[in-house]
Amino acid sequence: MRNGEASYYSEKEKTFTLNKAAINVYEDYGKHNAGLQISSETAILSSLRGRYPDWTVTVTPGCTGLLAYAQAGQAKAELDIKTESLSAWRLHVPSSQRISNDEGEMTDIIHFGKYDYEWNGEMFIVYTIRQNTGQVNNYVLHKRNHELVDGRCTATDELIAAATKWGNNVHDEVLVFDQGLWTKNKELWSSVQDASWEDVIMDNDMKETLVNDVEGFFDSRDDYKEFSVPWKRGIIFHGLPGNGKTISIKALMHALYKRPDPIPTLYVKSLAGCHGPEYAIREIFVKARQSTPCLLIFEDLDSLITDRVKSFFLNEVDGLESNEGLMMLGSTNYLERLDAGISKRPGRFDRKYHFALPALPERVKYCNFWRSKLAKNKIVEFPPKLSEATAEITEGFSFAYLKETFITSLLLIVGSHKGASKAIDDPPEPGEENHELDNLLLWRVLSKQVKVLRAEMEDARKSAEDAAMNNTATTDA
Repeated sequence: MRNGEASYYSEKEKTFTLNKAAINVYEDYGKHNAGLQISSETAILSSLRGRYPDWTVTVTPGCTGLLAYAQAGQAKAELDIKTESLSAWRLHVPSSQRISNDEGEMTDIIHFGKYDYEWNGEMFIVYTIRQNTGQVNNYVLHKRNHELVDGRCTATDELIAAATKWGNNVHDEVLVFDQGLWTKNKELWSSVQDASWEDVIMDNDMKETLVNDVEGFFDSRDDYKEFSVPWKRGIIFHGLPGNGKTISIKALMHALYKRPDPIPTLYVKSLAGCHGPEYAIREIFVKARQSTPCLLIFEDLDSLITDRVKSFFLNEVDGLESNEGLMMLGSTNYLERLDAGISKRPGRFDRKYHFALPALPERVKYCNFWRSKLAKNKIVEFPPKLSEATAEITEGFSFAYLKETFITSLLLIVGSHKGASKAIDDPPEPGEENHELDNLLLWRVLSKQVKVLRAEMEDARKSAEDAAMNNTATTDA
């Protein structure tokens, strides 16, 4: 037999031996589940060590993230589907949106699987096994071609450390706390990438102060230390809905991510969860301290920090544990609903930024934003003076109402142009003009929509007043 043939058959024998071992381990796993129950981990370890006598076996929990590490391209993991040593639920995952042309895909929830795993030039075998309790463990096998250190395989330890470190960091994601858990949110990350301070319309002095406040905090660690001031800070964004708080938060997050040494954001959406809000607050601050320097955002702070959890929250803010490098940002539509111990006590939320209804200059800028978006549109004419005229008739409008004014008007124009809705009124006859822009289609539609929305605003205001009076009467009774 020639040398090449000998090498070929040698490799075939090795493959056959490993495949046979995988089948045997799978059979042992099945017998264990069907028989008298003992420790699953002990039974599986015994089987693996018996079937792979020349390999070290290390157990690590599924949360180590070995498979996610490989899926991200940091390692290679190939699922063994040839030996039938696989137990899994086969599922079809539909498209995330019905409007999408994507028909979805088939996937597996694996209960027992074997992977050929390669990382950093080293070859491993990884068994992933889901226990009856739902716990997932990874059993990492490595050929005994290195000396053990304290009975441990150094190559496996290095792999576990690398995968864990990678998994603890965010990669094009934002950590969001909701339903009692931290999750990595790619959608929020994507929306943040489209936000820029250039797109935020607000008073220039306020914008400059806000940016310098936040950016300056993360640039000033040595200054805080020099003057023995704790390197922590809190700010509050407050004001009526629709006036730029959310877009400003996203622009702030984007700017911090773009720094040479990026500053991560942790975003708290709710304290709800099976363990209760007190547990949630503890978990939030434990993660925040691990991530410092970082920005910790509390959305709708007045709804999150209720009387039940106020003391727990303040203990985490003021307690014995260090919050060095932590900047907290709370947003609220109703500053008056916040407990004074949170909103007025120095050292907790030190600075408050009021997002007021846009003044005339800001409304003009917003109209010009839409003018730039419609610059290439051939249906509507949008001269600069239309921006000024629209800003003048929208006093008291929030940015949200201004946006609704433009969107509704443009939809009406599109519908009329396609014949899908009633025709828009023709321009007035000569001599009947009430405004110099009445000959412009967009102006005629915009001015009518402003009247409609202003009436809605007045109705909403009256409803709120009636509700407040009713609550007062009920309380007095």
